[in-house]
Amino acid sequence: MTPEQLRALLEEVAAQAARTGELPDEAEGGPPAGPIFRPADTRAAGVVADWVTPVSQRWAPVLDLAPRDLARVLALGLTRQKPVAAVEVAPSGLIALTLEDSARSAIVPRVIDEQDHYALVPGRPRDEVVEAPGSRGPDDSLRPAQLAHARLCRIIRNAEAAGVERRPSARLGELTHVAERQLLVALADLPQRLDRHVGDEDQQRRAVTDLAALADAWDHPVRPMTVGVHPASIHGARLLLADAARIVLRNGLSRLGAAAPERM
Repeated sequence: MTPEQLRALLEEVAAQAARTGELPDEAEGGPPAGPIFRPADTRAAGVVADWVTPVSQRWAPVLDLAPRDLARVLALGLTRQKPVAAVEVAPSGLIALTLEDSARSAIVPRVIDEQDHYALVPGRPRDEVVEAPGSRGPDDSLRPAQLAHARLCRIIRNAEAAGVERRPSARLGELTHVAERQLLVALADLPQRLDRHVGDEDQQRRAVTDLAALADAWDHPVRPMTVGVHPASIHGARLLLADAARIVLRNGLSRLGAAAPERM
């Protein structure tokens, strides 16, 4: 799920709570404008949630409620939504959501279907950037993202050579390892993150390199590791994830005027 889809889910929950009297009538108009969901902090020990939102802290004063009281109502409504597996409310009113595995992995086919414009500037086609090999030195902040893109291309080539196939029926819900979950959420978040920092190239570079770091941290086999073993369904799911990560990194690099090499 994307941040936009999560907002729509939250708006539905708030409107229903307003209609039943659990929230003031004003809540039916929806939460404040602007981004309200961000990925859970992967550095925090024990974090298992996918997304967090401070919407209650921002919205509660407008509704004349305490942030935690508002968060509890919203959390209760969110737990009734099919895409949501679990919801937690912090004492501060921060809401943490864990999605169902199928809902989290739905970003993969979306990226592949929208690969010509996903994470790019709206209405602007992707530029084919050509750079001479070695034109970016080891100190260039985008070089790790280029290396990550090349690594994903190599993983995809090797998997396809081993007989792993891209199938629309792949069981993407099997992508449940922590590293895979974090990568899936980062793929869903990158367009929002880039758009939020338009005009700030340092922050946009950081967004792309953060995604690259998560792609590099994902080191699960995308093909059988023993000769003669037939590929399993998880290999096909991971091949599609690798392809989606490659597409988003390529588009992010293009948006920053950098090439996305297939070999380095």
